[in-house]
Amino acid sequence: MIKERVEKLLALGCENKLLIFDKSGFTNSFDYFAVLHEYGYTVYEYSNVEQFRVLYEESLKRGAGKIAVIVRSDIYVPYDIRSFFRTVNLSLADLFPNLHEEIIAKHARDLDLISFAYDNCYSDMTSLSQTEAFLRDTVFSKATIEHFCQAKTDLLRSMCETASIYTDWTAIAKTKAVIDYYAAMKNFRAAVSFADEAFLRFIADGYCKLSTQVNSSYPAIVTRTLGVISANKKEKAALIVMDGMSLFDFEVISRYFDGIKFEYDCSFALIPTTTSISRQSLLSGKFPIELVKPFSLANEEKEFIAAGENLGYSTNQIQYVRGFSPEISHFTKLAAVIVNDVDDIVHGQKQSRIGMFNDMNVLGRSGKLQELISQLASLGFSVYITADHGNTPCVGVDGFRSGVEVETRSMRMAVLKDFADINALLAQNTSEYKGYYLDKNFRYFICNRGVSFDSKGEQVMTHGSISLDEVIVPFIKIRR
Repeated sequence: MIKERVEKLLALGCENKLLIFDKSGFTNSFDYFAVLHEYGYTVYEYSNVEQFRVLYEESLKRGAGKIAVIVRSDIYVPYDIRSFFRTVNLSLADLFPNLHEEIIAKHARDLDLISFAYDNCYSDMTSLSQTEAFLRDTVFSKATIEHFCQAKTDLLRSMCETASIYTDWTAIAKTKAVIDYYAAMKNFRAAVSFADEAFLRFIADGYCKLSTQVNSSYPAIVTRTLGVISANKKEKAALIVMDGMSLFDFEVISRYFDGIKFEYDCSFALIPTTTSISRQSLLSGKFPIELVKPFSLANEEKEFIAAGENLGYSTNQIQYVRGFSPEISHFTKLAAVIVNDVDDIVHGQKQSRIGMFNDMNVLGRSGKLQELISQLASLGFSVYITADHGNTPCVGVDGFRSGVEVETRSMRMAVLKDFADINALLAQNTSEYKGYYLDKNFRYFICNRGVSFDSKGEQVMTHGSISLDEVIVPFIKIRR
C-alpha cells in the first residue's frame, strides 16, 4: 500500500531528522504530512533561506525530538543544514522507479492500488506505452482488484475492532468507500457488512458527543459546517451541497478532478439521514430540535440567511442558489449552492450500486461540478463541497407510511407520534432510535441494514437510516 511504501522510503522508524525534497508536488497525490505527524514528527516548510537559518540556529540545531523539513522548490539549502538531516527525495518516480511518472500522476486517486500491484513489477516499464499496459493489464485487472479489496477488507476489520473515537470511524468509512468503489468497478460485492454492525455500536454511545467536538479544519457533524467555512471573515466562502452524495459517489466523481487539488475530510450527517433534517441542519447551523419545521424544507433558505447574519455577514452578502450554473452576485461573501443531481440519481436508480457507479461516472465526465468549482474559485471564493447525507443499497420489504408528514423521498425511516401504533412490518424491520438532537415528542424508527419500505423485493438506492454510507459524508476543501 502507498502509506507503507512512503514510510519505507522515508525510513520513518529509524530517522529523527528528515529533509524531504518534494519538488514535483507529491503532497498533492498523497497526504504524507499526516503520516509524519502520526510518527511524531514536527513538520516545517522550507520556503525562505534567511528565516529558516534563524529557526535552525535558535531551535532546530540543538532541539531534541523528531523533525521533518519539507522543500517544495529549487530554493538553495546550505550544506551544513543538509548535513544535519537525512536527505530524501520524495516523488512518484522515487516510489515507482520502474514506471512512467506522468502516467502514474494521472491516477493519483489510485495510488494505493498501484502500490499494491507494483510489488509484482520486476522490470523496467518506464516508457509511456509500457506503463499504460501495466496499469491496464495488471493494476486494473479483476484479479488484482479482488486481491486488493480482500487486503483492504482485512484492514477494515482490524480498524473496526480498535475504533474508539469519531475520527476512527471517518477513516473506516473512507476505507470502506474505496473497497466498494473498486468492487463496483469490477461488478462484484465486497463482504464488508461487519463495518456497519460495528458502526451501530458507536452510534449508540458516541454519536451524542459529536456536538462537543471542536475542529477548525472540518466539522465533526454537519451542523458545525458554516462555522468552519466562515472562520476567516476576510475570505469569501462558497459551500457546494451535493444532496445525497456518499463517500462512494465522491470516490467516483473525484477521479475526474483533473487539475483540481483538494483536502478530503468527513463529517457526520444528522440521523435520520433525510434531506429535510440533515440539510436544513447543515445550512442553519442548528440541530433539528432547534428548528421550527425540522420535517420540512420550507424555511431552508430563510434559516441559511439567518445563520449567515449570526456569523457576521450582512444580508446582501449571503446568497442561496441552486444548480450547476448559479448566478452569483458580486456582493456575495457567503454562498450555498444546492445541487440535487446525485439525489435524483439515487432515487431513480434501478441497478443498485453498479448503477450508481455508472451514473456517477457519467456525471464526472460531464464536467459540471468541475466547472462550478472553477467558476466559484475564479470569483475569489474559498470553495468547499459536502453533502447532507449519503445513500446505500437496499431491498424493499413493503410500503409503510410515516405517522408524520416528513418532506423526504427516504424509505428507510419512520417518525411516529407517541400514541401511534407499531405494526408488524415496522417491528420486524426497524429499530427504535434514541433521537439524539431531535424533538423528543416523536418516536423515530430506523430501518435495519439492507432493507427499506419500498415495494417488496425491489432493489433500490436510498437513505434515511444508520449506515456508514448514509451517515458519514465528504467534507472537501478545494486548494487554490
